[in-house]
Amino acid sequence: MEKLIRLLNPKTVNYEAIRVDNASSEMTAQDVLLAMSFAKLTPMQENLIKLKCFNANTMGNVSLFSKALVAKYGQIFALNNVDLNYRLIVISVALMEFCMVTAEYTPSCRNRAVLAGVEYRIIHRYLGKVITIIFEDLEKEYANAAEKVFFQLNKTN
Repeated sequence: MEKLIRLLNPKTVNYEAIRVDNASSEMTAQDVLLAMSFAKLTPMQENLIKLKCFNANTMGNVSLFSKALVAKYGQIFALNNVDLNYRLIVISVALMEFCMVTAEYTPSCRNRAVLAGVEYRIIHRYLGKVITIIFEDLEKEYANAAEKVFFQLNKTN
């Protein structure tokens, strides 16, 4: 998905240039934008794509999106007895792991504690399982969004 989104950056590739093998370019930035507009993404899927692919993954955006997602995951928090003070932290850590960490990052209790700004024992005892559940849900939503966009790309080409 990130490779297709990079097509939107006009500095990366000049598709109007004549290719060496005399073949036409397979996809342009306009194709990707059109596919995204026809993909019927949910607001959550659209925001996840923006965070992960459009370099909108600033702390301010993650904080705003975390506040919006607290109500969505209320049932998961209730089932796992997560304190009200930690709900925003759990979603923030899951979003940071989703869109802000490097490829070498491993989701250990200590790494998550550094991201959350809390002691690692709190993550280990109470929050680690819930962070994993929310992270997996974010990954699933992103995969669904990518599938919708790819379906539209294949449909048009």
